Amino acid sequence: MDIIKILTWEYRRRILVSAGRIGYNLIQGTIGMIIFLDIDGVICTTLSTRLSVLFRLPLERQLFDPLALFWLRWLVRHTGAKIVLCSSWRDALVVDDPLCKAFIGNLYNRLARNGTPIADAAPQLPNGDKGEDILAWLAEHPCRQYVVLDDHDCFTLGPQVREHWVPIPTDRGLRRREAKAALRLLQCHYDE
Repeated sequence: MDIIKILTWEYRRRILVSAGRIGYNLIQGTIGMIIFLDIDGVICTTLSTRLSVLFRLPLERQLFDPLALFWLRWLVRHTGAKIVLCSSWRDALVVDDPLCKAFIGNLYNRLARNGTPIADAAPQLPNGDKGEDILAWLAEHPCRQYVVLDDHDCFTLGPQVREHWVPIPTDRGLRRREAKAALRLLQCHYDE
């Protein structure tokens, strides 16, 4: 069963690559900097939920926190980093459901319009956690430096990932303090 889940993931990933949703640039060669991005609590916050309700948007067209998007764009522009999706939202990539496809399509489109397109997605290993998923992605794609933007410490199976983690306050999402911390972390490790 586990091998089927992995093969299904790889099949979906290839479809996304061929459709242009995931960039080829990360699949080959050495990469400079990577931002592993969680969605809930980082760019999908209480503010974004309230805005979506205020504008009466359906769930599949929800907005993301404009302040968090600004600071994500700022971080990408200052580092040239590529974004790799590392969130439970990856489930929507392997589910054959129109609503799930609409959710993930909205995410990809809104981040692309923000100037912060998702370039790839970390695999979801069976019985793994995000730390293990990130290490599996890094094993296939060498990069010079990376940072993890997440609101939860879920790196028990990949503890070395924790030193690259910038904790994001769940109640407010990515803001200046966390963006600056991520920049320092990327530059500190990159210069070594």
